[in-house]
Amino acid sequence: MLNAAIKFSLRHRPLVVVLCLVALGYGAFLAARMPIDVFPDLDRPRVVVMTECPGLAPEEVETLVSYPLEAALLGATGVQAVRSQSGFGLSVVYVEFGWEVDIRTARQTVQERLTTVAGDLPEGVRPQMAPISSIMGQFMIAGMRRQPGPKGGELAAVSDSPFYAERVPGTDGAEPSLFAWKAGDRRDFSTWEAVPVTVPAWLPAAPDGSRTARATIGGQSREVVFQSDPQRQLALRTLADWAVRPRLLKTSGIAQVITLGGGRKQYQVLVDPVKLSEYGVSLQDVEESLRANNVNHTGGFSVAGGFETPIRVIGRLGPDTKQVVSDLQLITVKPPEKHEPGRPLGRPVLLRDVARVTEGAQVKRGDSTINGFPAVALTITKQPHVDTRDLTDRVKAALRDTEKTLPPDVLVETDLYQLRDFIDRGVFNVGEALVVGAVLVLIILFLFLMNLRTTFISLTAIPLSLALTVLVFKLVGLLTGTELSINVMTLGGIAVAMGELVDDAIVDVENIYRRLGENSQLPNPRPTLKVIYDASVEIRSAIVFGTALVILVFLPLFALSGIEGRLFTPLGVAYIVSILASLVVSICVTPVLSYYLLGRSTSAHSHGDGFLLRVLKWFGAHLIRFSIRRQGAIQIVTWLLVGYAAWRLTTIGADFLPPFDEGTVQVNVTLPSGASLDASNAATKMVDDKFRSLQKSAANPKGEILAFLRRTGRAEMDEHAEPPNANEYFVVINPDSGKHRKEIITQLQADVKAEVPGVDVEVEQPLAHLISHMISGSTAQIAIKLTGDDLDTLEKVANQIKAAVAGVPGVSSLAVEPMRKVDEVHVKLRPEALAFYGVDRASVGNFVQIALNGEVVSQVVEGQRRFDLLVRLEEPYRADVANLGELRFDLPGGREQVRLKDLADITPTTGGDAGANQVKRDNARRRIVIRCNALGRDLASVVGDIERVVSSDVTLPEGYSVEYGGQFQSQKEATRLITVLSAVSVVGMFFVLYMLFPSGRIVAQILTAVPTAFVGGVFALVLSGQTLTVASLVGFISLGGIAARNGILLVTHYLHLMRHEGEKFDEKMVLRGSLERLSPVLMTALTAGIALVPLVVVGQEPGREILYPVATVILGGLVTSTFCEFLIRPGLFLRFSGNDAVALANTDEAADGLDDETHPVSTAQHAHGPHHGITADGDQVAHTHIARGFDDLRIDLDAPFVDLVGGERARLEEARGPEPFVDA
Repeated sequence: MLNAAIKFSLRHRPLVVVLCLVALGYGAFLAARMPIDVFPDLDRPRVVVMTECPGLAPEEVETLVSYPLEAALLGATGVQAVRSQSGFGLSVVYVEFGWEVDIRTARQTVQERLTTVAGDLPEGVRPQMAPISSIMGQFMIAGMRRQPGPKGGELAAVSDSPFYAERVPGTDGAEPSLFAWKAGDRRDFSTWEAVPVTVPAWLPAAPDGSRTARATIGGQSREVVFQSDPQRQLALRTLADWAVRPRLLKTSGIAQVITLGGGRKQYQVLVDPVKLSEYGVSLQDVEESLRANNVNHTGGFSVAGGFETPIRVIGRLGPDTKQVVSDLQLITVKPPEKHEPGRPLGRPVLLRDVARVTEGAQVKRGDSTINGFPAVALTITKQPHVDTRDLTDRVKAALRDTEKTLPPDVLVETDLYQLRDFIDRGVFNVGEALVVGAVLVLIILFLFLMNLRTTFISLTAIPLSLALTVLVFKLVGLLTGTELSINVMTLGGIAVAMGELVDDAIVDVENIYRRLGENSQLPNPRPTLKVIYDASVEIRSAIVFGTALVILVFLPLFALSGIEGRLFTPLGVAYIVSILASLVVSICVTPVLSYYLLGRSTSAHSHGDGFLLRVLKWFGAHLIRFSIRRQGAIQIVTWLLVGYAAWRLTTIGADFLPPFDEGTVQVNVTLPSGASLDASNAATKMVDDKFRSLQKSAANPKGEILAFLRRTGRAEMDEHAEPPNANEYFVVINPDSGKHRKEIITQLQADVKAEVPGVDVEVEQPLAHLISHMISGSTAQIAIKLTGDDLDTLEKVANQIKAAVAGVPGVSSLAVEPMRKVDEVHVKLRPEALAFYGVDRASVGNFVQIALNGEVVSQVVEGQRRFDLLVRLEEPYRADVANLGELRFDLPGGREQVRLKDLADITPTTGGDAGANQVKRDNARRRIVIRCNALGRDLASVVGDIERVVSSDVTLPEGYSVEYGGQFQSQKEATRLITVLSAVSVVGMFFVLYMLFPSGRIVAQILTAVPTAFVGGVFALVLSGQTLTVASLVGFISLGGIAARNGILLVTHYLHLMRHEGEKFDEKMVLRGSLERLSPVLMTALTAGIALVPLVVVGQEPGREILYPVATVILGGLVTSTFCEFLIRPGLFLRFSGNDAVALANTDEAADGLDDETHPVSTAQHAHGPHHGITADGDQVAHTHIARGFDDLRIDLDAPFVDLVGGERARLEEARGPEPFVDA
């Protein structure tokens, strides 16, 4: 079949050229349109079920909601793990499926199970599935903040005008100054025009903190209202929720936009309990009145004159804020008493008589800042399989358009965190390595060949192989429905294969070039086309089987599961497809180009070795002769080195993946459990100030920080239900600060601990944070999961483990999950009191809930915007827990009121009862996690020490267990699997080679390249200071096939010399064969290795980190294996092949009658007749002229280099004709 392909290509040469040009053009077109991402799709099928359950404590949420959901979901088809988090009024259940499950199938399975459990949940509680989003989909964090005006003051809109007023605080207690502007570009105050304004008259501050100024602005008398800071933040959040977020959600590919910070607007009815008692009104009366006074009704239709007119009763509040507040105040909460004749009419009790109506912010569970200033954070996540770069561009364009519609003092910041920055830098750096590697390959080829034509023919394999790879990617996308992307891993696969893409072409064109030279020396040269065909067929077996070996050793990559499989499988696909493409090019294109460019070239008729090749052959001849003379000693040393390398590999440590440099650092600051949002804001204010002092500015151009954003607690609609004591900083690092990333991380961690003592500080990369969470549910590299039943015991043992682990060297960012019991105020209802007064528990509980927590009784509609209408007690009474028992409760049936303490016992705020602040579970068992990272040491050794100290220093109570999870667990599983499958692939390599060389001894000799390459790979890791990671294991996998290819080239040529050119099985044959194959072997090895140099030299650049270990191992292994091809292979073949080699040489290739009639023979045979075979003892029956010439050839290894390249060189050329690959 291969012979037929070569024949077809040579017979239809113009067609082959045209197809190549079409492939190049269309491949380039498709490559420009392929999506670009940082990594392949890493999304594990996961469904998040969120359940709002207002009024329930965490332990109640766990028992009544989370546990039933877990029990229903754990047995579902395809489910591998179920994790839950129960907090105040919220349950979040994470359902993880196997990697092979389609996400839509997973969601359908979850939906079916939710239906079965609906009846077991509390009334009104309805679980909902979160939108489909990518686990790695947090691709952008934007922010909205208010900026000061041109004078540094506060801006406010001047009503009914295009102007904006600016209030600048006065000095020494003086009234503020007032300026007015006609706004221009919000980011360039030089475009703002000043507007004349008179000295203002400032009115006293309003109760809500706002202040009004009266002045003449632009020739007209106007009033300007400057809102208080809470009001400004409320307005900012409203803009984010109703102007920015809906615009972003309209962008195709967006999964969710989560807003955090500012204040979520709601209308609040704050009831005064004293006035309730004074007017004889109950809290239930207020609630019922509000529900009944915010509704519309229909009156049907009026039909007249052939037209129908709808009749509507407009009872809703609104339509604007002032009208809503005014309407609410006039709601009747208690009608007047029945009128009796002779008595004055009674007066109804209005809402304004017993409550204050205001526009305020709902109770916050989270907050955010930008560069230390109050802001609203917009966390934007994308759907799976969406091009991150393209989506980022569209989101930024949408934000720019939306910003134009916002007030000029509102800025939308888009450069706080963008995954695209990492993608662009990573893809650029890997692409740069590809280009540099290709240039280095070009240089190496030309130095060896010294011929532009042969160099050009060899190099065409690179663009053609890449074009074919893109075409295959496109075809796979059409067949699977999932478009493959250009990412660091696919580019990495091509980068690893870059030098190997020309290997097959080099071997082919070298043989063609040499055979053309020999043919030109014949008295009756054969047709050029025939010579090219024979030369291509001659080496087809070495090329095909070499490619088969490379593909075979990469197959273990496709058996990897989990995130490591998702990461490295695309690398293997890109590598294998490009290598197969290069095989197609070498078989179909290289012979055609050789015919056009070499068939009539004078360089193929008259040539000599270049200086570089003469030097290498002189050195190679000495090395080969030493190999033959000292083979025993060489074998002993070799296997001693293999044993040492195997031992050394166990001492360098192990990690899961190399660290990434995203340009952004995530700093997690966790306060003690139970800390309020106000406490977090106060503590992080000091961190904000510290980070601001490190920020780059005109006064500090080398500042370590460009920008930073803080997220505290949980946002509405966010599946990450963190309590208010959890704070996340996203810090954009200044690449021009002159400091290394590790140094900056250490500094940030130390600074935060110094500013806020007693808090847990963790520093990591945002991407690593997400990967860790996806692997183990924890946000650190190492997760020590303690499972048990009692929360107090879990916390106690967890702190013991933390204390024991703290002394382990290399442990960093050590923290215990903030899960513990905190003080609670319990209102314990007394059954006998409830029975005495005839009150049920639900009525009392609902009363307390409305009074303290508040209840949303309706929604106010303002245009397209909707805001909650909340009723609760006025703030002083709601916060007065000590006097909670004085709240008065209306007895049913219109009877008298009783105090709450008459119905229940109320525990004190401290020293009384306690409850969990949150409860987390793994597969239906409570657990607490002690998490940490490894810093300055490898992951495996740190985990080993942790396991040792925990087992020796911590005694676990009965029923409690410790499980170790995180990245290291994935590393152990991947290492174990790769090791087993690599051994299997070596066995597969043996059988593939046995098909080519049916001799176990010869195949075993070829496979000696694997351990010699292993030695170089290990030494390369040691010298570069790297640990053993999944990435370096991938390097060892690819190294096996690459190293064995050169052995195939040498052995096939040894057998060819004996079979077709009449050589005896002796030292001269091995010397000749090794020197003739020295050029292609060195070129293939050097091109494969030199293409990896850019990935090794600057392997710490963003995007190259994960390829750095791969390239390091391959480069180191290529150095040792190539050197050993001439130090070990010749002597090993001569000493141990014996009768097997002679038998293979005497085997008739056409004995089965299946081969072509025309067999690949050398031009020397055509001139001087064929050989007649070789005897077992190596004696030749008939010698060709060329063979006799080599019989007389002697190379004195002790002779000076000049003599060798002079006299001996002349005798060599006279005996066997010109050497290939040298221009005349």
